[in-house]
Amino acid sequence: MSDRPVGLTRDSGWQAGVRRTLPLSPEKAWDFLLSPDAVNIWLGGRNPIAADGKFRLPDGTRCEITVFQPASHLRMRWQPPDYAQPAVLQVRLIPAGRKTVFAFHQEKLPDAAARKQRLVFYRTALTRLAELTGQR
Repeated sequence: MSDRPVGLTRDSGWQAGVRRTLPLSPEKAWDFLLSPDAVNIWLGGRNPIAADGKFRLPDGTRCEITVFQPASHLRMRWQPPDYAQPAVLQVRLIPAGRKTVFAFHQEKLPDAAARKQRLVFYRTALTRLAELTGQR
């Protein structure tokens, strides 16, 4: 049995994960995820997301795409100005019949406070994405 707090892993440090099923077919989910309005919600800027892309968000966060699998998932280094090291952000789309599970996972977060902040951020983002699809 481990004495580690919830969210603290041996290998990846602090991590946070949130997922929600949205009423989009797997075929439409990827285009929706990468649309400017959706990217603004879940990432905080309207930057185009593309394989091997590097960009900076309006708040100064540096991003670098490291994995880009269309209709499946993407992974990026994500480093806000106040982080000494980049965290890793992965967004995965999981088919669920005629719907799709949107899963956001971050690891290598600096501490428990950052984990809590990211959980709140992604829960809010998923609610806003659901509203954007017309789901309440």
